[in-house]
Amino acid sequence: MQRGAPADATQLSQHLQALAGEGIEIIAEALLPGETWRDGLADDLALSSRDVTRGLADTWRVTSYSGLQQHSHSTLLDAMPSFDIDAAGEEGSAEEAALTPHHFPRGAAPGTFLHGLFESIDFAESPDDIWLEDQLQQNGYALSWLPVLRQWISRVLQTPLNAQGLTLSEIKMNERLIEMEFYLPVSNLLTAAKLDDVLRRHDALSQRAPALDFRQVQGMLKGFIDLVFRWQGKYYLLDYKSNWLGDSHADYTPQAMQQAMIDHRYDLQYQLYTLALHRYLQHRLRDYDYQRDFGGVFYLFLRGMDGTSPHNGIFATRPSEAFVNEINALFGNIEEM
Repeated sequence: MQRGAPADATQLSQHLQALAGEGIEIIAEALLPGETWRDGLADDLALSSRDVTRGLADTWRVTSYSGLQQHSHSTLLDAMPSFDIDAAGEEGSAEEAALTPHHFPRGAAPGTFLHGLFESIDFAESPDDIWLEDQLQQNGYALSWLPVLRQWISRVLQTPLNAQGLTLSEIKMNERLIEMEFYLPVSNLLTAAKLDDVLRRHDALSQRAPALDFRQVQGMLKGFIDLVFRWQGKYYLLDYKSNWLGDSHADYTPQAMQQAMIDHRYDLQYQLYTLALHRYLQHRLRDYDYQRDFGGVFYLFLRGMDGTSPHNGIFATRPSEAFVNEINALFGNIEEM
């Protein structure tokens, strides 16, 4: 009608009138007043919901070592698996004048900072001072800690971990697996009583620890192992601990470390980590054999390592094969998931 040209309402009306003639009539009607739309539903329509007839206590969930070792039924730590339970409650008083590993700030944040340092460095080389300075500044620590950290890291790397002379400095980068994340299937319904019974029958530390108390669980157990490494053909797991046990290396005796392990239920931690690594190696190594291939567990209490002895500052153990087989059966076969 407009022959491709723009037109306003008046021009459009003119074009329409031009079409009027034989067989065509133009009729203009006024707009009808609007009315309120209604959907037609009755005002008194009764609504109802279905009744819940089953129990709502679902046992399937993702939990963690921290969730299992708490002496309550709280699921807070299940929702916060990265919470640093290792250092919680260890905040020190005002920073003292002495600059030693024993006086380095305590608590969750310093513990995470120290973990990060050892996860980032090459054990075969001394850390670069510029890098250490940058780490201190980014985390809000005074640069006066730089020489302390340099010597501290070097001492930890050179301290023998066992009677055979193993040191971290000997572990090559290609034989390290840092922060190994795992999801461990829990196909059987796991209760605190059943797990506690297995731990106490196989581990002297667990016998001295308070009873486990967690809400029964089925699902997945999530965790991170600080370090998995291979040495002389065997595989080991290692965990860094920043716990403060005293003002000198002499305070980090085997007895003191055992008590710290019991207080924090680190026995449960390395037992679960051993099971996770055991299952991992079963899938990755041909003809895997626990006795031949699994070397053991190291817990390094970083503040207590004096650079000379595998006794002060180092907790080492190796769960028995009978224990691993029993806890493996307790968690259930992966194929059942």
